[in-house]
Amino acid sequence: MASDKWLNEARAEFARNAGNNEWLITVPEPRKASETWPVFATELVNLHVHERGSVVFPRQTRGNDLLSDSDANIPEATWRILRQHFGLKGERRDEPACALVGRLFRIAFAMLHAPSYQAEHKSALSADWAHLPIPKDTKLFGRLVIAGEHVTRLLDAARDAEDVMQAVLGAERLRALGPLKRSDKKQVRPDDLKIRVTYWGGGKGRWKPRPFRTEELPAIDYGDAWGDQTGDLFLNDDAYFANVPELVWNYQLGGYPVLKKWLGYRQADRRDGNPLTDDERRWLRQIIQRIAALVALGPSLDALYQDAAANAFTAEELQIAR
Repeated sequence: MASDKWLNEARAEFARNAGNNEWLITVPEPRKASETWPVFATELVNLHVHERGSVVFPRQTRGNDLLSDSDANIPEATWRILRQHFGLKGERRDEPACALVGRLFRIAFAMLHAPSYQAEHKSALSADWAHLPIPKDTKLFGRLVIAGEHVTRLLDAARDAEDVMQAVLGAERLRALGPLKRSDKKQVRPDDLKIRVTYWGGGKGRWKPRPFRTEELPAIDYGDAWGDQTGDLFLNDDAYFANVPELVWNYQLGGYPVLKKWLGYRQADRRDGNPLTDDERRWLRQIIQRIAALVALGPSLDALYQDAAANAFTAEELQIAR
């Protein structure tokens, strides 16, 4: 192999399309259920976001010619049909078409993160791309876009999601998730931020289950999204993040257990004994809160999916070959 060849090579086609774009990241024929949930990005994308290997769909694409237009990533016939239906204007190179694809991305995120869609299409999703109902009703279309925007904000590490988390969970419930504490109730010290519990590889970590306290209970409209119990997530024998619900601890995305994998990469014995930085400590708590908000959206996403499926475009109406 030539010395200038690497696992992740520079890709000119990605560079041409990287500016002012959005990316829906997914995987064909997923081997795990969590690989069927798409990931969102507005910056550089790693093709190993999913365990199986990721496929990236841009909102808009540019041809090989540097002077070529940046066109919305939608078939011409489909654009013309949706343009007329929703009263839009312009060609695929124009802003309304690119904005429409961005809204369709958000509908895809809302649908694919809806537990009932996943349950109803489990077999099909393991063998094919998702076939999503695009609602004909303008108001329902808009509600799905808003819900999908909440999902993408929670998934996108490059964007602040505090307002989304507060809207979904409420300020008090959000505040109760993941505070850093010591077992002896003393002040947390810098040395307490060393991850000495084994999360890497086959390590099981240390999440200690316990009942929810009154101030930690999930809202009734979350259903069973958080599981039947919560727990405390330990960094070492002394320090832990309190109130990490069971299904937040177990949450997987892209085939990976999110919290376990994040902690495993930052174990003290894998980084010369260094503790978590303050930024990392704050970000870990926010990951806990983001996941809690994301799964809490499940019942409302289910309702939107069912409404959309009742009156959606067919593939034939959109002139999409199946």
